[in-house]
Amino acid sequence: MEPVRYSAVARALHWLIAGLIVAAFVLGLTVDDFPKPYVSAVVNVHSLLGLAIIVLTLVRLGWRLTHQPPALPAETSALIRRASHLVHQLLYLLMLLVPMIGIPTLLYRGRGIDFGVFQMPPMFARTPEIFHPLTDVHGYAAYALVALALGHVAAGLYHQFILKDDLLSRMAADRR
Repeated sequence: MEPVRYSAVARALHWLIAGLIVAAFVLGLTVDDFPKPYVSAVVNVHSLLGLAIIVLTLVRLGWRLTHQPPALPAETSALIRRASHLVHQLLYLLMLLVPMIGIPTLLYRGRGIDFGVFQMPPMFARTPEIFHPLTDVHGYAAYALVALALGHVAAGLYHQFILKDDLLSRMAADRR
């Protein structure tokens, strides 16, 4: 029997990753607004959020492969089904790609990562001819991820309030 809603684990991973993406994006946009003594800490937190996004996205993909998601409403057109599938694939791709581009960007800036209990020291000398273009690609990919996520939200709201197919209840918390 197909589930009617996503499992608690799938919902938790969805909202946790969404929150981490928002936090990483905001920090990435505002890092230059922080006082100079805090910039390294902000970059480090941004990097740790990116690593957490990679790990949790891989966990989420593993969960998705082993747990069937609920079906779209029966009246959903083939075009919307294909678009939904494509958007989800692109979201997963960008959730992995954006932070994976960020890692070499960070390393070629001559930075390491402080994990609190241990540190990964800088691995490469500061190499502007590598990190400048990587920074641009990382930024454009982050904007694409956020734009796609906003489209995803808009589609969910459209389903809920225009089509009134109760689609959002599949991702909402249990009401017990």
